[in-house]
Amino acid sequence: MNVGSCKMCGETRPLIKAHVIPRSFFKQLIDGSGPLKMASDKPGTYPRTSPTGAYDNQLVCGRCEELFAPWDGYAQKLLLEPYKDSSYIKFEGQRHAYVFQDVDYRRLKLFFVSLLWRASTSAEGFYERIRLGPFEDSAKQMILENDPGETERFAVNLARFEDPLGRTMLGPDRTKFFDINYCRFYLAGYVAYIKVDQRKSPDFLQEFLLCQGRPFAVILRDFRTSKELAALRKLARIVSTRSKRRG
Repeated sequence: MNVGSCKMCGETRPLIKAHVIPRSFFKQLIDGSGPLKMASDKPGTYPRTSPTGAYDNQLVCGRCEELFAPWDGYAQKLLLEPYKDSSYIKFEGQRHAYVFQDVDYRRLKLFFVSLLWRASTSAEGFYERIRLGPFEDSAKQMILENDPGETERFAVNLARFEDPLGRTMLGPDRTKFFDINYCRFYLAGYVAYIKVDQRKSPDFLQEFLLCQGRPFAVILRDFRTSKELAALRKLARIVSTRSKRRG
């Protein structure tokens, strides 16, 4: 049993084998052909396999893990169920977005805030590029107070690759839109952009923000023309070179 200081409550307790990204999102990627492949495009790192995804046994105690359970369960049910054709936004015969009409803002927002906090405080190398700095205490307080905050506080936008090739679990990282800072997570075909910045979200993202009392639109992206495909091709070359050297 691993006993240590829980990073949420601060008490010395038995620490559990906790997932940062809930296991349900990893399970969606396992097709029966072998363990899940987890990849990072950071130099010097290689794809690795895991039957259950990345977990951390130095993060939280069982009591604090229970804080996340309702939010994780809600996000799983909402995001991983099959899409309904009637909820797509189409233009000239092409699908451009998908709209969730009824969203529990509090539960879904706290899922993303807790995901952000878990990744930032985790010692697992898969999450090493997510560090919140002065924003970490703010995220923790929202979790402890069950407070999703207003829309722009850790604002959330969501995109999705419908192509199965877009469901590789790349490591989360940092990115920018118009010089505004975001953390980016890959979740079974989804790409979640969580703003870590006090400035307002860019105008072009305003209609796609997760907001209280309105439908939540997910932007649909073409994996074949994405930067993520280029990253995976780069990883494939690294793996191929490494294999040849071992041979």
